[in-house]
Formats: sequence, C-alpha cells, structure tokens
Amino acid sequence: MSAGYAMGLDGGSSSGGGTISQTVNPNAPRLIAFDMRYASNNSSAMGNQVDVLTGLHFWIQVNNTNGWASLTKLWVNLWYDAGNDSTSYDAASSAANYKINITYTNAGASSPTATQWALVGGNIAFVNSANVTTYTVQPNFEYAFRLSFQLHAQIHQAQKPTLSSSGYANAYSWNARFGANDLSNDINYTSKDPTAGTFYEFGVYQYTSISLASTTWTGASGAPGQTVLTNSITVTHSSNAAYWLNVTADGDLDAGNGHTIGITNVKVVHNAGQDDLSANTAFPATAPRTVRLLGTGTNTPHAFNTTGDSETVPVQFQISIPLGTFAATYTATITVLVDQRKPPTT
Repeated sequence: MSAGYAMGLDGGSSSGGGTISQTVNPNAPRLIAFDMRYASNNSSAMGNQVDVLTGLHFWIQVNNTNGWASLTKLWVNLWYDAGNDSTSYDAASSAANYKINITYTNAGASSPTATQWALVGGNIAFVNSANVTTYTVQPNFEYAFRLSFQLHAQIHQAQKPTLSSSGYANAYSWNARFGANDLSNDINYTSKDPTAGTFYEFGVYQYTSISLASTTWTGASGAPGQTVLTNSITVTHSSNAAYWLNVTADGDLDAGNGHTIGITNVKVVHNAGQDDLSANTAFPATAPRTVRLLGTGTNTPHAFNTTGDSETVPVQFQISIPLGTFAATYTATITVLVDQRKPPTT
C-alpha cells in the first residue's frame, strides 16, 4: 500500500500604496482684447480724439484658465494726465471729469452677468442693465463684453495723442488701463494693446454749450438822469476746459431816428460769489464792447469745473439814462459767449 498526499492550491497577495499629488498653480486672468471704440462704426478710438455726448463702447475679452468662478474683479480705468505722462491712475485727480472707473465684481459665479458691472467713478453715462452685452467664448473660462457709454459734457478736453510702444507718451491726453484679479489675488494690469503693443491713450475734443433762461433783458421804465436795473437772466453753460464767459454788446442802445443811449452807460452787474467781476462794469465804447463776466484777463480763464456737467451764472444790466434822452424804447443786441483757451490745457 503506498502512501499518498493531496495537493492544494498555494497562494497569497500583498500590496503597497501611496498618493499621487499635483499642485495646480493659479493663473492670473489673461486679457485677450481691450479697446475703446466708436459706436457708429466699431473702429478703435485709441490714438484719436473723441466727442463728448457721443456713443462709444469698450470691447473686452478675458480668459481665466482656473475657471471663471475664481475671477473676482475686472477694472476699466481711464484718467486725464493733466500734462504729466508719468501721472498714474492712482495719483491722478479723483474728480469726476478727470478719472473714470468701471468695475466688474464676481463672488464665485461660474459665468458673468451684466449687473456685475458698475460705474464706480467718473462723469459718464453708463447703466449696467442696459449698456452691457456679454458674449460666451468658452463656457466657464472665457467671455467677452461690450460696455456702451457716453462721456458727459465736461469730461476734460485732451489733445490727440501719437501712440507709443514705450509708454504713455503724450502730455495732456487721457490714458487707459485694464485690470483683473482672482481669488489668489493675482492682480494683472495691462496698459498696452496685446496685439499692437502700443499704450492706451486718446484725446477728447473741445466742447462748449450755452443756454439762456430768457433772451430779453428789460430795464424798468425810467426818466433821464435815473439809473435802472434790468431783469436777471440765468445762463447755463458747459465747458470741458478752462474758459472765459464774455458778454458783448453790438453797439449803442438805439431807438431809431438817430436817438441812442451810449453803450458806456450800460454796466454788467456784479453778483458776488457768482462771477469774476469786482464791481458793476461798463461796456467799452469801442468794439468789441466786451465785458468778461467769468475769467479775469487775456491769460486768466475761469477755472474748469472738475466735477459737474454744467454751471450757471446770472446776467443782469444797470442802465444810466443820460439827461436829454428822447422818450422812446432803446435796444441793443447782446451776445453771451463761452470761449475756451486754444488749445486748452487747464
């Protein structure tokens, strides 16, 4: 009898393990395109002068490879350099006619909406719900925006620049930059066109306007030897640079048939704190027969209003009726003119 044995399957296992890791670094949001364009034909306004009260828009395209939800801010910054190319946005005057800031704020949304844009500062017409159009380039990562706006009447005049690739290179121009930030605080400011490589600069054409609440000054009835006042008329005016406001008479007050009251008998009334006169001031006897109501000399214009869209000043006359004046109604034509320095710098 032979001995036997049973064979069984022999087996076992062992394992080892670990982790795989990869750190993903934040990428700063990247500007694909930024431009300021004319609404009428979509051509670039950079390097040109633009009109106030005329349609313009910003064209912006931004990519964020970490996902749009990680992007927190976008900024559109414009500023008047006031004659110094090295003036930065932060150092420029904060007055509404010198600096413009439109800001996009995101709190974790994976795609943008129009109402995330807001006008933070500056005298422009911009309403986010009506003036922002959003375009999807790549969902959750890349979007483009069209921001329509108008410059208000007294946004400061600026000269036409010659664009440069080395820096802001034109004194008395407007400069622009675009900024972006994300959750990692990777702030990225761009001052140059990503395609052309030139710095963002533009100019603003000179602008003035004037409106009179009424067009007739009427003196109270008076006899020879008396001095009377006319009614006062409010003159509303705009200027986007320093200016003079001149009141000019076309000649003597005339009743026809050779009867006149010499224009030197008529004075522009001084209203303390509202004009630049020091006292009631008579019209000169000879042309141009002008009294400067605002502005005090050939080289001293009235200060530019850096915050508002318009100003007002009262215009009134004092008439001295000479002895021997014939009984009649006497009239003269009056012109009120807003006159800017050419080219203006202040």
